[in-house]
Amino acid sequence: MLRAPAREDFAAYEAFMLSDRSHLTDRTPRKVWHLFAVEFFGWCLDGLGHWVIERRDGRPVGVAGFSHPSYYPEPEMGWALYDGFEGRGYATEAARAARDWARDRLASLVSYIASTGVRSIAVAERLGAVRDDEAVLPEGASPKTCLVYRHWGSA
Repeated sequence: MLRAPAREDFAAYEAFMLSDRSHLTDRTPRKVWHLFAVEFFGWCLDGLGHWVIERRDGRPVGVAGFSHPSYYPEPEMGWALYDGFEGRGYATEAARAARDWARDRLASLVSYIASTGVRSIAVAERLGAVRDDEAVLPEGASPKTCLVYRHWGSA
């Protein structure tokens, strides 16, 4: 299930974002709190943001949704699973539901994926996204470390 986040979700989110599995290079509690707020506050600013991925037993297993901060050239769909929940289809199922929700709402949609993110690349490809080496990268991103997978549209 995809659901709205709550303050209680921060502990699991923080544990993941401070781990080596996170895409963050600046792993500080302050940076993680900022990212949590940005990802979820997007609903208020842009009408899109992230959801918590929750199992039937109520346990949060990760996050999925959208970001479009000022330094992203296009709306981006992302996902992350907490430790121990990889390889069970949660990311693909959540990203598919998020993508379907956005289909008639966004003119374009990409996923910015770390070049080392083999599992995220696989999820994007399962969803039918295609690598777009011509897409504009987010401000400060490098083509050596950031790949763009296009779900639809163009910038």
